[in-house]
Amino acid sequence: MGIKLIMACCFLPCILIMFGVLYMEGRQKGNVLLGVTLWPGADKEEGVRKIQKRFRKEMYLALLSSVLVFLCTCIPNRESIVLSTQILWLMAAIAVFFVPMANGNRRMKILKRERRIEILEGIPEAVTGAEGGQKVYVDLKAAAAPKGKPFFRLSLAGALLGLVPVLGELFLAQGSFYGWWTELLLVIMFLVGLLCLWFQRYFWRMRTDVISYRSQVNIQLSRVRQYQWSRFWCMFLWGNSVFNILLWISMHWTKGGIYLILGGTFAYMLLAMAGMFVAERNVRKVYGAFQKEEGLSVEEDDHWICGMFYYNKNDNRFMVNQRVGIGTTVNLAKTSGKVFTAGISLLTAAVLVWAVGLILLEDFVPVSLKVTEDAVISSQYKEEYRIPLEEIDTVELVEELPAMSKRVGTALDTIKKGSFLTEDYVPCKVCVRIKKLPVVKITADGMVYYLNDEEPEVTEEVYEELLNLM
Repeated sequence: MGIKLIMACCFLPCILIMFGVLYMEGRQKGNVLLGVTLWPGADKEEGVRKIQKRFRKEMYLALLSSVLVFLCTCIPNRESIVLSTQILWLMAAIAVFFVPMANGNRRMKILKRERRIEILEGIPEAVTGAEGGQKVYVDLKAAAAPKGKPFFRLSLAGALLGLVPVLGELFLAQGSFYGWWTELLLVIMFLVGLLCLWFQRYFWRMRTDVISYRSQVNIQLSRVRQYQWSRFWCMFLWGNSVFNILLWISMHWTKGGIYLILGGTFAYMLLAMAGMFVAERNVRKVYGAFQKEEGLSVEEDDHWICGMFYYNKNDNRFMVNQRVGIGTTVNLAKTSGKVFTAGISLLTAAVLVWAVGLILLEDFVPVSLKVTEDAVISSQYKEEYRIPLEEIDTVELVEELPAMSKRVGTALDTIKKGSFLTEDYVPCKVCVRIKKLPVVKITADGMVYYLNDEEPEVTEEVYEELLNLM
């Protein structure tokens, strides 16, 4: 029951956030609704209001169906089945929310064609092209304006702060309970900080959006976006570096480290989501105000697939401002955009397959325990632990595992494997099929091991053999 409650607390908020972000697309933003540029008087049409109403209804149905399916994934008693199905459910549930958006975008485009509105009438040739084809409108004066670098020094200092735990672990620490995972995780978090610097630099160099015939307005809007997102990446970078330091401390703090990791992770994610929301809200607020005043409407509907995916061969930009939701998206007409999207998609699929496959392997592949000429070997689908006989201090056969909490590894209802802490904060390494007791407790070179075999008789034989060898 505990793992189901934890997964509900982690996954359901993600779905609610996704629902909230896309649900807001049912409201007009500037001159765009459901990813479609509105025509004069569209906001007063009954047909548009019906499309909005239907979109909201479909969004609520998507939310309800997602929650019901999640509840169904909680029915199995085997935790590995629950975890694997819920991981797949999360990806499917996120995709489901895009269906109402795609449907609403399609209906709006159909209604727009039915009204036979001359969308391109009155738009300068620089926007429409000589033959009526859509082109990218570029304000050359705004593009030539000097680009500022707000928060650069502060961001650089934050990136250097994230290097402190990496250097500390490599040159000062005596090694943590997590082993090589410590160095790997600290380096990854430092690289995330460098990625933040790259994104901040990219936002400085992004081409100015054109919503006005006045260059000064376009320049001002560009500076607003530059300032808001530079502040976000600076804040996120500092949060990432502080979190990296907390990780380093927690990995060397036996008694309270796990609570520091959990609390820090929650604060880290909350900071990222809140900062992104505030930055995009502030930018959209300013853009919306100017769009109503300036009246320049660049028609780009044909370049937005379902209102969400940008495809424009005439645009050399790799990344553009997202029309639906928050943040930015890539230009799928560019080779780099295709490669990036394909890479992210393949990586996501690979991680999903790996996570689900690993959970099922951990649960269904039997564990084994044997004694060789020079070591005790605990294995599952690979060798987990090899304990040299000469390092063994004590051996004990116990009928049940002590209360313990996981630090790194697997803690399902059928198996515990990895690095754990007992209720007395004693570090131990475990590879135990919980329903196949007893367990051999081995103390070797200052570390405690709890091991057993899939067959209880084999576990007892290993214990007897070790007693005879000592």
